[in-house]
Amino acid sequence: MKIGHPQVRSAACVVLSALALSACGGPARTEVDVEIRLNSCNTQKASCLASGLSEAEISLVDADGQTIASGKSDDAGKLVLATGGAVGEARVIAVSPLIEGGRKEANLVLPREGETTNITIMANGSGTPSP
Repeated sequence: MKIGHPQVRSAACVVLSALALSACGGPARTEVDVEIRLNSCNTQKASCLASGLSEAEISLVDADGQTIASGKSDDAGKLVLATGGAVGEARVIAVSPLIEGGRKEANLVLPREGETTNITIMANGSGTPSP
């Protein structure tokens, strides 16, 4: 086959497309960047400290309650969840025995394709008075 042949041109376009994606880091991911912070208050000193909560079970669920993505927060209380193409309203649910009531939820609108939404969830610690 010669270079001008349609099959050769198609193959060249596929190779160029693959190279362009790898050079740019691939297609942009659509994600929710979650941070869970736990309030710890000292009532004698009237002060509170919010620190990242590690090992919290975090779920991203759609409006129908279906799980889109889930995982555990890292040592800094952070986790990035891919939206898997889901759109619309959703909730982030954090579950840990260290959270007052065992869980904390927050509503959000999922990001558009290729974008990231950041959300920080502040939770009171179990047995910790409110600030």
